[in-house]
Amino acid sequence: MANEKEAPKPTCPVTDILEVLRVQLHPDDVLPAKVRPAVARVTRMITEITLGRSNIKALTELDKAAEELRGISPELGNALITSLQEKREEWEAHLAGSCTVGTCFKPRSAPCQVACPAHIDIPSMMAHIGHGNFSESLKVLSEDTPLPDSCGLVCPAPCEYDCVQNEVSGKPVFIRPMKHVAARCAEVRPDLKKAKPTGKKVAVVGCGPSGITAAYYLAQKGHTVEIFDEREHPGGVMRYGIPNYRLPDYKLYAEIDVVRDLGVEIHLGYHVGNAKEFQEKGYDATLLATGMQNSKRLGVPGDDQDFVIGGMDFLTAVRSGKNPRVGPHVIVIGGGNAAIDVAMTAFRQGAEKVQMWYRRNRKQMPANPHEVELALAEGVELVEFWAPTRVMEGGMIEFERSRYAPDAGKVAPVTVHADQIFAGIGQEADLSWLEGSKIETKWGAIVNDPETLMTAEEGIFASGDIAHGASTVVAAIGSGKRAALSIHEYLTGEKADYASLEPQRRDEVPFIKADPAQRMSADRAHIEEHDPNTRKYSHEFMQEDWDEKVAAVEAQRCLRCDTCIGCGLCELACIEVGAEALRMVETKGGRMVFQDLLRPADKCIGCGACASVCPTGAIKVEDRDGYRVTEITGSVVRKQPLEVCAVCGETFSASVVQVNQTSDILNGAAQQPKLCPACSRIQSAKAMKNMQWLAKVLR
Repeated sequence: MANEKEAPKPTCPVTDILEVLRVQLHPDDVLPAKVRPAVARVTRMITEITLGRSNIKALTELDKAAEELRGISPELGNALITSLQEKREEWEAHLAGSCTVGTCFKPRSAPCQVACPAHIDIPSMMAHIGHGNFSESLKVLSEDTPLPDSCGLVCPAPCEYDCVQNEVSGKPVFIRPMKHVAARCAEVRPDLKKAKPTGKKVAVVGCGPSGITAAYYLAQKGHTVEIFDEREHPGGVMRYGIPNYRLPDYKLYAEIDVVRDLGVEIHLGYHVGNAKEFQEKGYDATLLATGMQNSKRLGVPGDDQDFVIGGMDFLTAVRSGKNPRVGPHVIVIGGGNAAIDVAMTAFRQGAEKVQMWYRRNRKQMPANPHEVELALAEGVELVEFWAPTRVMEGGMIEFERSRYAPDAGKVAPVTVHADQIFAGIGQEADLSWLEGSKIETKWGAIVNDPETLMTAEEGIFASGDIAHGASTVVAAIGSGKRAALSIHEYLTGEKADYASLEPQRRDEVPFIKADPAQRMSADRAHIEEHDPNTRKYSHEFMQEDWDEKVAAVEAQRCLRCDTCIGCGLCELACIEVGAEALRMVETKGGRMVFQDLLRPADKCIGCGACASVCPTGAIKVEDRDGYRVTEITGSVVRKQPLEVCAVCGETFSASVVQVNQTSDILNGAAQQPKLCPACSRIQSAKAMKNMQWLAKVLR
């Protein structure tokens, strides 16, 4: 029945008990100090199981550890024992490498790379910049996008929202402009290899980010690719929907030339009559990537009057050189990035007062927060919690209090006059040219197979905004990558490896030698923009080129989630040995991140337990020049002088010296020779035997 609640999704018993144990360890004052090592031990054992780092023998060890845990923490011990007994088959399945609900054994890619629709290898890209290797950074970028510079200027940076630095300092790494720095500073351009010609021809309809991307990859596969676009200039929404002050033409054209250099031919001013015309002309496959070029109307009475203008139509007119003049008072309806662009462009086209009316508040605007700040700095006024209800003659528009407002229903509607009203609520496409084909549409977009992107018409594919709705440049790039892979499979019969579209490590880049304090710093870098009081009247590029030295310092804030997979084993091992030097916090998806890289400077004993359990080599404990050095993803967090064992002659960290107090008492010595941990244990055992012998004698 429709009113019945959905059945809860099954959970993994292994990760369920793991979560229970982790909660007890964070924060560190929940459990008694004497209990924490035992809880950490079983937590480590279970974590290793979820990572596929155990074998069937581990279950026997875990059974024993659970019994020991029950002796000191009955509640936790019983919970673990119950799970091991009642869910035995699931535990055994995990040890065989299988998780019924699929939550374990997943690749632990960097969250920023996962969040990026193009799955750019962000950690490697930034690490190269940190080392000053801009050409290598651009090479990494070129694996996943033909438009790194453009992305570096206009991307809304979903990667930054998932950056784990948010949990450490509250400020994510400034990722977006790193791509721009790599593209600008690279001395050598990537050498793009082309496969042997296949003899297959592909027609790409639309020279926007998705079409350009698909052509970029298809050409490297050896196919002959031609792009057809009805506009005067290439670039699609990047050229006609994004203002020049954000993405200058010369930067965009330089990247499109890279695609041309691969042999891709671009036909401009070409009008497509119907979707099947390229098949009829002998092309082996067609990709429809026309984007969403038209503005949506407001959808209220009177929105067809001359002074109500589509936001995208306005931006296109400006970028086409038509120079439409507006003002003095302009109202923009909407809260997305396109609406922001319209508002800022209105000043540059003559407006004296620009207001953005939005049905929610600033925090709920879909526009990038930085873009909102830029607009407000230029004088754009944000009017929150109002929605248009009708447009009247004479430039009048009526608003009612939005249902999202705290005082909804208590405030009377208002009527406002404006010289122009811009609809910035979204885009749509003219799909009339699909008539006569089998291609279906839904909600104004082309329907295609979600995996292959093929439409109902054999050999015709669709990607980008025209397929998934109006979105971002980087989302269109990701869609173009998938389209190229699928079209290649269609043309050659080679099975497409769709898993290759998932986040991939593009390079093995050494860690940046960064100070622990810098790694945790909330001092996020920024880009200098021109004075808002003067730039608001110019279409010239509005920002200064980001200094590559500043970018390199900002790259040090990257916590290298490509190598440190956030499993938490190091912290657990540290708790086990009683040092408690490492502290981590949980982020999205159960990933752990170091909360305080300064703590080890006082508490690390240099035992190496953390390094021994780390599955990726993110932690190193090494002896160098008379010191034991503990290093976490490039940051030296502890440097301790080494001692020489008085018995075996081996070097060891001074912090792990174990003074045998029993021996001191027996021998009456104030100080004992410094012994390594192994020799200290042997001496302790001998002293214990002596104690037992003495007790017998005294009896």
